[in-house]
Amino acid sequence: MCVAQRIKKLMIIPVTVFAAGLFFVGISARAETLERNDLSLKIDALGKTYEFFYPEIDKSGGSYYLKNCEEVVDGIFLDTVTRATDARVTVDPEKSNPFTYFREKDGVGIDKEKLVLMIEDGLNRGVKEICAPTALIKPTVTVADLKKETVFRAAFSTGYKNSSAERKQNIALAAKYLCGTRVPPQCEFSFNKAVGERSAERGFSSAKIIENGKFTDGVGGGVCQVSSTVYNAALLAGLPVTERRAHSLAVGYVEPSFDAMVSTGYSDLKFLNDTGRGIYVVAAATDSKITVRIYGEKPTATYRRVSEITGEIKPEESEVISADGLFVGEEEWKIFPKNGLTSVGYLEKYVGGKRVSVKKLSSDKYAPVRGVLLKGVLPRPSEDGESSPPEQ
Repeated sequence: MCVAQRIKKLMIIPVTVFAAGLFFVGISARAETLERNDLSLKIDALGKTYEFFYPEIDKSGGSYYLKNCEEVVDGIFLDTVTRATDARVTVDPEKSNPFTYFREKDGVGIDKEKLVLMIEDGLNRGVKEICAPTALIKPTVTVADLKKETVFRAAFSTGYKNSSAERKQNIALAAKYLCGTRVPPQCEFSFNKAVGERSAERGFSSAKIIENGKFTDGVGGGVCQVSSTVYNAALLAGLPVTERRAHSLAVGYVEPSFDAMVSTGYSDLKFLNDTGRGIYVVAAATDSKITVRIYGEKPTATYRRVSEITGEIKPEESEVISADGLFVGEEEWKIFPKNGLTSVGYLEKYVGGKRVSVKKLSSDKYAPVRGVLLKGVLPRPSEDGESSPPEQ
């Protein structure tokens, strides 16, 4: 439990310190009669000048001092500091090495502790001018740091050559939103957070999705192929997956037990960056394939996925529907029947080329698809142009 403590504070009012329009103000916390003096002090700090006179300079116990000295020095520091610039990286998924590095830059500021001591000493030795000592300010992120967390760990690709234009567009858009995501050490990646809502307002189109065990149209159709590709890349990169759900139906772009269904507000794909450095997700989509690459700390092991089908589930007898658009004797499948299945996914770990462990990831069940067969009822025309009667 945190207990708030009431602390009595002295009111701070500006002590006039002027340099290039900068003013500091304060009242001495020392309760004694001000002793008028003719002392002055000029401080040169990184190209700016600050001057102090009575009553900013006062005397106590036989020693001169600058009122609120530490606060004044803090103000000079903030007024003159050049902050360090951290190194940064940009990502181009089209390149084999997708990272471009921009170097860090040192900053510079006054050495506050030394300057406080110099002011106290200078005032009592009659010094009129002080050149503020400076110190380099080092950046917190260097190019060397970034290169240590942008080592290739794993990649995975899935294809969609025969998909509709809308589905391809959704995959490419999701890859664009996803690409360049950095997961800090000991933090969790969320696919839904990285890609964002799949809506028409954000550019997503309607395409085939799986809903309640059936194929139907929905905005963002195809995005689950992106999440499934990320899932497999994360597994191969050795990152522990903390949330994943299988589809209700088996998909054609990845083996059973290695798909990952996502839905805004309902189902997400998540993995944990349990390494000591950042992890980068790089995604690139072409007209027929999406590839997800994972970069981060240099890996110490490699991984292999194993999909095992453990059973089949037969569909119900196909539904037959009369179709006015087909002639008698013609048939056409509206929905092909498809067996369901049960499966198990495993992940094998290898160190130095030797398998050291096998981990069971999940047991999954995919529903069968009941076929729908269209049968023609349209009478066939006779050779003389008249329709022949339908068969009884």
